[in-house]
Amino acid sequence: MKYNLIAALTTKNEDWIIDKTLRSLSQYCDEIIVYDDGSDDDTEKICRSYDKVTWRVREKHDPLIREEAKQRLELINLVREHDPDYMLLLDADEIPTPSIIDFMNNVDSSINLWRCRMINLWEDESKYRVDSYRTKFGTGVDFDPFGPHAWFKYPLLKYNRDIDYHYDINIQKGGCSQYHPAPGNIPEPIGQQEDFYIMHYGKIAPNYLNEDRLKFYASIEAKDGKGSFDQRLEWHQEHNRTDHVQTALTKKEWFWRYGN
Repeated sequence: MKYNLIAALTTKNEDWIIDKTLRSLSQYCDEIIVYDDGSDDDTEKICRSYDKVTWRVREKHDPLIREEAKQRLELINLVREHDPDYMLLLDADEIPTPSIIDFMNNVDSSINLWRCRMINLWEDESKYRVDSYRTKFGTGVDFDPFGPHAWFKYPLLKYNRDIDYHYDINIQKGGCSQYHPAPGNIPEPIGQQEDFYIMHYGKIAPNYLNEDRLKFYASIEAKDGKGSFDQRLEWHQEHNRTDHVQTALTKKEWFWRYGN
């Protein structure tokens, strides 16, 4: 690779997906920093099996005090120690498409941060969700990654040693900057690209399918004073309805292939 690229992942009980994620990242990243938030499954064992992975663990804390913004800042500071040219900021269930290699080999180095389109896989790798609807709370939900209300993140950051990066440190869960998951004080220019996407496996995670993830989010928000557990759970259930799912077929070039 032309530039020193370090991937930075947040994890907690990700043994269902982390091997797939690390296998792909190892193809093009110089190093992978995994910042774990208290896994008690095989996440650590899998991560330590990869030579490129540096395993770091957060201090123990109340799991219902999510501290997402604080965790993001801690992760940025861990990556700083390795003096990268670029940081790739991901969750464990997010895998960039293979075209990221060509993108990085020809990247416009004048751009400080790159936006990326997110694609929600559904049931398996053959389909992604494209339906839209309005919840009973009056909010719109649009799963179409190529529609007018598509989901984007800002995961690829050109590291600037002179910037004191920051987030809205009060955020417990969810987007903690206008450029989530990147810090909020990134100077222009900010780039938009369609050369690579991020495949999001979160909607096929075991703890999503059995609603444990939604219940966990509701518990965090209730503790944070956003409403009762039941109110927040209902909100999440409405925004993740499955009664009228529509899907489209994925493309084979979106996925990593190994060997024969």
